Amino acid sequence: MTGRFFRSLFWGVLLASVIAWAYAGTVTAGYRETILVEDTVDGLQEEVISPGETTFLPALAVPGRIRLHRIQLEPRFLRFPWVYQFPAGQLLGLDDSFAVQVQAHYEYSISVNEIRALFLSLPVGDWSQLKPYLELRMRSFWAEKMRQMAPNEAALNGLDDELNIYVRGDLRSDLNNYFRPEGIEFRRIYVERIYVPDAGRYNATLQAGQNLLNNRLERISIIDQARAKRHASEILNEVYLDRLEKMAALLQKYPELRDYAAVDSLSDNVRVLVMPYEQYFRGNQPANQQNAQQPAAEGPRNEPPVEPYDFTTIEQPAQENPGVPSDRSTFPGMRNNPPQAAVPDGGFRDLTPP
Repeated sequence: MTGRFFRSLFWGVLLASVIAWAYAGTVTAGYRETILVEDTVDGLQEEVISPGETTFLPALAVPGRIRLHRIQLEPRFLRFPWVYQFPAGQLLGLDDSFAVQVQAHYEYSISVNEIRALFLSLPVGDWSQLKPYLELRMRSFWAEKMRQMAPNEAALNGLDDELNIYVRGDLRSDLNNYFRPEGIEFRRIYVERIYVPDAGRYNATLQAGQNLLNNRLERISIIDQARAKRHASEILNEVYLDRLEKMAALLQKYPELRDYAAVDSLSDNVRVLVMPYEQYFRGNQPANQQNAQQPAAEGPRNEPPVEPYDFTTIEQPAQENPGVPSDRSTFPGMRNNPPQAAVPDGGFRDLTPP
């Protein structure tokens, strides 16, 4: 009983695996599409799955072995605006109003027999590159055709009528002959716009070509100078900001550099004497401390008033010893000291830049 059960289980699992393998390897193409089979080992296969066909690919059971390239055969549409600028217009940098323009929608189909050759013509093995490839081929076709119809600016007279007749007549047959190696057939062409510049206006613009070139060169020069100034300004701003960042770091580390920075920014013709602000002006002390340090109110003194920022001396009666000069400076720390000399209790220092 147990052996029969395991044999049944084995055959059941085997049958399910075969069914899953057959289902996974079956590929069916739609009625408007075809499929190219690419093997990562053997390359692009010769066999093409035509519209409506079903085939079995055993290698699909191996993950990543087979790549299927599906593409719709018809109907397909391509919108291609063609702009042709004459060499003189390109030299002067004229806009599209001086160019021949043909804008149209092209309906085309792809032949199953040439689908493999078309796929190998793409720059990359992917159908997403089909539109850029067709646009490249269309530019080549129109460039060759315009060189035949209008080799120079003198052919502008009557080109409008000739181009309209050609687009609505022989253009489709010429395109089919040009794209026949790729298996592309154009069914219809829906013209959106055909534009040819006025010959008189174009010739008048060519006669004023030297002025246009001079104006264009002047405009380019102004733009280049503005860009150079902007670039130089950006460099100067970066240097200045970098200097400010370094100065801020130094001021945090050495607060005394604040006075030096203020003096250093003055002109070379200015002589500066820096003295200890805290000792003589008491500017950084609170008001209550300044009031506490002031003596009690006394009667009026007979001494003349001294201005707080006056660096002069006050004359006094002659002393008994005439050999010692009288020194009654406003600030005691500067008495009997050479000019601009530094003393322990705080004197003047000459910080004039050299």
